[in-house]
Amino acid sequence: MALYADLHRHLGGALHPRIIYKFLQRQDHRVLNYFPDYEGFYNWFTRPCRTLEEFVKIHTLVEELQSLEHLPYFCLRLCRGAYTFENLQYLELRYNPYFRTDHQAPEAIRIGQMNQIVEVITANVRPADYPITVKQILCLDRRLPLALNEAILKVAIDNIGPVVGVDLAGPEINNQLWEDWVRLMAKARASGLKTTSHLGETGIENVHPQYFTVLDRIGHGIHIPLVRPDMLKELAKRQITLEVCPTSYRQTGVLKDFSELRTVFSRCKEAGVAIAVCTDNPGRNPAPCTLPGEYERLIDHDVIDFSELKAIQNEAFRSAFGFVGGNRT
Repeated sequence: MALYADLHRHLGGALHPRIIYKFLQRQDHRVLNYFPDYEGFYNWFTRPCRTLEEFVKIHTLVEELQSLEHLPYFCLRLCRGAYTFENLQYLELRYNPYFRTDHQAPEAIRIGQMNQIVEVITANVRPADYPITVKQILCLDRRLPLALNEAILKVAIDNIGPVVGVDLAGPEINNQLWEDWVRLMAKARASGLKTTSHLGETGIENVHPQYFTVLDRIGHGIHIPLVRPDMLKELAKRQITLEVCPTSYRQTGVLKDFSELRTVFSRCKEAGVAIAVCTDNPGRNPAPCTLPGEYERLIDHDVIDFSELKAIQNEAFRSAFGFVGGNRT
C-alpha cells in the first residue's frame, strides 16, 4: 500500500461536506433554514467561486463551527478519513486558532483561548485506530491587525512540537506590508519554527523577493513560474518548495484547466525547484478530492508523467516540517 504526505490542508476546508451537514443537523443549526436538504448544501459548499476572496469567505462558517467544544468531533473524523480513504501517513494541518475562539468574548479572552485550541487539536489528532502523524501549522492572516498576528506567532512558539510551522494566509491583500510579514517569519525561524506563506496564488503582486530569505516553502506560488520564471533560480538556491494544490485553482477561478499547470511543473523542474502536491481544501472541492486523486488528475491532463509520480510523492516527505523516518511504501 502506498503511503502519502499532504503538506497543505486547511482545517476549515478539510472535511467532507456530509460530515459538516450531519453536524449541523445534530446542532439544529440555523444554516439548515437555507439548506433543508444535503444536496443543496453540497452544491453550495463545493461550488466554484469567481475569486479567491469569495472562496475564503465560506471558511468563516466552518471556522465558527470548529469551536473549542466541538473540535474533537472534527479532528477524529478528519484523521479517520485521511488515513482510511487517502492512505495518508503524514499530514500537516493548518488553521488560524483565533478564528476558532469564542466570537462573543472580548479580544483579550479570545487571545487567551488560542493555546486551548492548540491543546485540544493536539489531543484529538492522534486516534489510536488511525496511525497517522498530524502536525500543525498556525496561520497568520493578512486581514488581522499586526498585534493579533504577533499573538498567534507567540502561541505557535509556545507549542513547538505539535506545532511545526507558521503560515501567512488570508486574501492576497495589503501587499505593501511585506516588511511586517518578513519580520514575523524571521522571528518564527529564529524560534525554531518552519515557515510557509500563501504567495503568488492569484497573481504575482504579493511576491516580494525578501520573502524568499525567510521561507522554507511557499503555499501555491504558481504565478512565480508562470509570470516571473526568473525568480525560480533564487527559490532553487534556497531550496524553497512550492505547495501546489491543483483542484483549488479551478475552484477559486485562478486557472481554467489543469493543463495550465504544465508550465508550472516544467519550469520548476528545469530550474530545480521542488513541488509538493497537496489538497488545500478537499472538502470544498467536488468529490472525490483526495491526494491520490490529485496525482491522478495531473497524470490524466499530461501535467506529469507516471514515471515522475514516485519522485513527487517522495518530495512531500522530504519537504515536510515534522516528518521523521518511517516506511513510505
